[in-house]
Amino acid sequence: MRKRALKFIGIPMAPAMAFLLLLLVAIGWALYASFTDLALVGRAARDPHWVGFRNYARLFGDQFFLRSLAISAKFTFGSVAGQCLLGLLLAVLLKRSDINPHVKTVTAAVVTLCWVIPDIVVVYIWGAFTAPSGMLNTLLGTLGVPPRRWLGELPLATVTVANIWRGTAFSMILFSSALDTISPVYYEAANVDGATPWQRFRHITLPLIAPTIMMDLILITLWTFGYFTLIFGLTGGGPGRATEVMPVFIYNQSFRFYKIGYGAALSFVMMLLVGGISAMYFWLLRKVERLR
Repeated sequence: MRKRALKFIGIPMAPAMAFLLLLLVAIGWALYASFTDLALVGRAARDPHWVGFRNYARLFGDQFFLRSLAISAKFTFGSVAGQCLLGLLLAVLLKRSDINPHVKTVTAAVVTLCWVIPDIVVVYIWGAFTAPSGMLNTLLGTLGVPPRRWLGELPLATVTVANIWRGTAFSMILFSSALDTISPVYYEAANVDGATPWQRFRHITLPLIAPTIMMDLILITLWTFGYFTLIFGLTGGGPGRATEVMPVFIYNQSFRFYKIGYGAALSFVMMLLVGGISAMYFWLLRKVERLR
């Protein structure tokens, strides 16, 4: 009977275990490659040599790596702050009873549609929208604002705004679910005491959804720091490496300059950075939950 139970459990789990094994093999191979001079072409492609920690030592003296790290920090901070704040604002507004239900439905549908559109479609939408003859310059032209080459003059700000537009729906949905768990009794008691809308938000809503806010920050930070498709599709890391975030920098080193070993080392450093950020967020999450 026990063998039958184990067999019943093991058969459905076999594909997942096989995938996990393949993933571990891939990670192990990448870790090995990071200690070699493996390349896509040339001698190092046929016969890679063991170089130890040379790739890791090299990257901390690489000004382009340090620059990509700084660009990633700016892009991630701007995107996370924008998505979290805008998502929270939309969630709170959609919970208000004095807003037309049809307006709520249309707003939620439009914001969610921005999230579910495939990345490559988003690239084409924002490429056309911010083009010199695109809709953005046309709209601003009616206000007397001269046209600009947005992806050429303000590339990092443009891709950051595009990413906020792309990902706000996740925060909105997460916060809407958290707001639904708050009992109306708290707000009714606050109304009896004469609390203003801001006081109700500050002293009731924010403390009760603080863990959800921290979880939202954790998830969108992880996704944004490793986000590749939108930036690569819109700018390719340019102009002049102005938007070369770490994922794009790693791609360029690995597949444009053929330095697979160096790219693998960069990937593991990025993994450690993301792990450190996650650990910090989880530490803050525990602190927030203790204060509730």
